[in-house]
Amino acid sequence: MSKKELRNKVIELLSKTSFFGGIAREDIDFFIEKLIERSYSAGENIFEEGETTEDSYLLLEGEVKAVVGGRTADKFYPGMFFGIIAQVGIPKHLATAIADTDIILVVIPKTTLSLLEKQKPELYGKIILKMWKDTSNC
Repeated sequence: MSKKELRNKVIELLSKTSFFGGIAREDIDFFIEKLIERSYSAGENIFEEGETTEDSYLLLEGEVKAVVGGRTADKFYPGMFFGIIAQVGIPKHLATAIADTDIILVVIPKTTLSLLEKQKPELYGKIILKMWKDTSNC
């Protein structure tokens, strides 16, 4: 999808939550501009348990399951964040994330969050807190 379509999809999903509450429109645009779209087919691994983690994810379409020790531990649906543990100092994924259906997600690169932390620390703090609140910790 185009950058404009991606921006609109992210805003549409997150406007149904408190995620962008209290964040200025230009800060929202700054954040969304840094996101990277990815697609996975049903059954594909997004990341593996024990892998080094750097990026975080926001699911746009489809379903993802988190598997620990061969058992489904959690499920993710559109508008949910997952894989953000690197942002709080945990260096390895605690679960394997598998596309349960065909999915579209956005990657939130660690470099984007590092840039936010340096250039817009107040925005960084709001986003990290909201992501952590609205996520599972795989």
